[in-house]
Amino acid sequence: MSTQILVIEDEAQIRENIAEWLCLNGFTVETASDGKQGITQAVLARPDLIVCDIMMPNMDGYQVLQTLRANRSLASIPFLFLTAKTDMKDLRQGMALGADDYLTKPFTGESLLQAINSRLEREAQRKENLQAQLAEQHLQISIMATHEYNTPLNGIIGFSTLLVNNLSEFDGKETESMLESIRICGLRLKRSLDNVHHMDTLYHLHPSHTAYLFFTSGQTTIDPEIVKKQFEWVQKRQELKIDSKIEVATASLLISQENLSTILDELLDNAVKFSANLGLTVCGYCAPHGYQLIISNQGQEFKPENIAQIAPYTQFNRKNYEQQGFGLGLSIVKKLVELNKGSISIGSYADNWTRVKVCLPLAGDFS
Repeated sequence: MSTQILVIEDEAQIRENIAEWLCLNGFTVETASDGKQGITQAVLARPDLIVCDIMMPNMDGYQVLQTLRANRSLASIPFLFLTAKTDMKDLRQGMALGADDYLTKPFTGESLLQAINSRLEREAQRKENLQAQLAEQHLQISIMATHEYNTPLNGIIGFSTLLVNNLSEFDGKETESMLESIRICGLRLKRSLDNVHHMDTLYHLHPSHTAYLFFTSGQTTIDPEIVKKQFEWVQKRQELKIDSKIEVATASLLISQENLSTILDELLDNAVKFSANLGLTVCGYCAPHGYQLIISNQGQEFKPENIAQIAPYTQFNRKNYEQQGFGLGLSIVKKLVELNKGSISIGSYADNWTRVKVCLPLAGDFS
């Protein structure tokens, strides 16, 4: 299938010459005589590249480009401007809007062909790189999924098989211990499945959805006992015992109990996971601009640039640190905090201390 080019040019002779030249060189060509018609053609034809004049009546080339870049399905189409303008300000305007290249009139057929082929080659390389990244991500997700699902399943199957085949050989305490291990494995598996579902829901959430109210409304109380219970459960789930210092002021927050619990669980889970058994601190207090919840742990460094890279199925320094989970925790927390009009910041300090600071809106007036 030949490459399709859309030519948007209001001067008929230039438009026809370009179309004829491109057809002679093996391209399929669609044409439009003005910007509005060009946008319609782009939507219908989904061309591989667009060649567009700047100075046109009704809608100029800048407006065409701006409209296309705002359309998710058309935004990545390579865009080549034709212009009689040589002023740097005009060139910068087009590049700022996302143009890929310029060709100044008058131009030769060879220079047009060279510009088009250059853009098409670059786009092909971009797509190839994207496919490679997607393949790598799919592989990593597959590896993580195998580990995250099979590890607790192996525990459930292993302990239950022991009990079924050798129940009479175990005393009550041993049986109780194995049943508790089965329960924890089951809860770990449920948490992994819930997080995948949770992340999918949050990333496709829209104000028109019924679930939107669940994630953006509610009121609950935070106090030391709530945080301590959550911390104890996280330690039990990870089968770790970490020294902690928890100093949390009691306050009423504009967030549901379920969403606050999820935020605490994910942040404490990360803090315990990466604390290197060196302890952690949890601090919470009321401030004029909201409730400040600060969780700090000493262990793996969290670099400043990582905050912008928080995304589903992303784990930082995975090669250097063996990690459980899908890498969804921080993404879920970030989404929940933002949906509830809060903010989150993460940074590392001296001696590899990492601090996560969450600000959530208070219910009522705290001065």
